[in-house]
Formats: sequence, C-alpha cells, structure tokens
Amino acid sequence: MSRFELIPLFSGSSGNSTLIRAGKRNFLVDIGKSCKQLLLSLDEVGVDPTEIDSVFLTHSHSDHIAGVDVFARKYPVDIYATNDVHTYLTRHYPKAHPLSPSVMVTPGESIILDEDLAVTVCATPHDSHGSVCYRFTYGDKSCMIMTDLGHVTGDILDMASGVDGLLIEANYDSQMLAFGPYPMDLKARIAGKYGHLSNDNCAEMIEELIGYGTKKFVLGHLSENNNTPEKAYETVTSYLKNNGRELGVDYYIEVANRHRPSKGLVL
Repeated sequence: MSRFELIPLFSGSSGNSTLIRAGKRNFLVDIGKSCKQLLLSLDEVGVDPTEIDSVFLTHSHSDHIAGVDVFARKYPVDIYATNDVHTYLTRHYPKAHPLSPSVMVTPGESIILDEDLAVTVCATPHDSHGSVCYRFTYGDKSCMIMTDLGHVTGDILDMASGVDGLLIEANYDSQMLAFGPYPMDLKARIAGKYGHLSNDNCAEMIEELIGYGTKKFVLGHLSENNNTPEKAYETVTSYLKNNGRELGVDYYIEVANRHRPSKGLVL
C-alpha cells in the first residue's frame, strides 16, 4: 500500500483545513481560510491545487468554509457535505459551480471512492445544522478528524475506535475560558453540549482511544483566546502519564499549527 497521510494545513478557531493523501489521491477536509492562504499551505507540502480530488465539509461555520467558494471556481472538485451545508452554501454563494458538483452525504453512510478507499460519515453534536465528521479508510489503515463537537457520542466513539491516526479537538483550557473576557452566554455555548471539547475532554478521549489501539494523535482546533499549544500539550500528556500511558511508547502526539502546515501523521 502506498502513502497515506493526514496533514493539518492550518487548524484553529481562525480557520481549519486538513489534507488527506491516499496514494495518488488528495482530499481536503474543510477550507476555513482564504483560497490564497490555502494555496500557500498546499505549496508548502508540495501539492498542486489541481491535484485535489474532492473537498469534504464538516459544517457551515466560516472557519471551515471561508475559502470553498473561490477554490471551487478556480480548481474543479467534488464538494461533499450534508444537505444543510449545501443549502447554506447556495444561499451565501448563489453563483453556481458547474464544474464542482455538490455531492450530498448522510450520517451513517460509507462513500466508496475506490476499491481500496472509503469515507465514513458521522453526525456531530455542534451548534451548526448538518454538522458531521469523517473517517478515511485506505486499505487496512484509517484516520479521522474529530473537531467541533460539544461531546463525544456513542456513534463517534464507535467510528474512532481503532483508527491509526486522529486529529482531535483541544479547543479550550477550562480556566482560561472561565476567567477570560468572553460574555457568559458565549462561554456557556463553547463549554456546552453543542460547543467544543476542552483540553481535559480531549485528554480523556485520547486515553480511551489508546485503549482501542490508536497511537498517533494531533491536537487541533485550538482557541486563539482560550488556549495555547503549550497548555493543550501539557494537559493531555500529564493526564496520560497519570494514567500510565508513556509518550513515545504508548502514543505519539503533535499540536497543529494555527497558520501553516504541521508535521502531520504518516499512517
């Protein structure tokens, strides 16, 4: 089996996009910054935009779709998303994309892209209609992107169990959020059942998934105002150490860069 990689092109509350490389095929999950910024990131990892086969959208918040319209006009791709997300795009970007067809996805389905390549769709509990996450399976390897969810449902856990690599949300530090400048209603939304995962939530989820055999993780979607890469890394690794998990032996971990490509995972 040839190359299979998960590479965060940029990840954070200011914009998100992840490159999945499966053999000679390339996929993007979300385009949450401008097309220009995306092209710079793709160039940095050695991928020409014409080599992108498809874009998979998780939901309609701007930090996940901001660059989709321009990119789809310049570089024809299939755009996979739920009906709610496609409806949002049509309303906000009414000019048609005749060379970039809209492909509807439904939570629970598996999309067969090739004889050895499939994408599974799962609904996520987030304050955006039609929000989903994706698991990519290439041969006997798999990876998943798990962000923008207020809590981990049984379906998400089932889909994540046993993946070889995972980009998982570590959005906020609980103390920074609690004592930060945000208004109370926004704090409640972020920490609520349809908001985001905290560093502590992330650590607990990683510990459980290590038990199912996953060893490679990237912490992503960090808040610019309520978290730091150092806090996210320290919270997760300290929790895992206290639970008997040894860094470099039981698991490998990176923190995604907010503005440019990160090391990513070779699966």
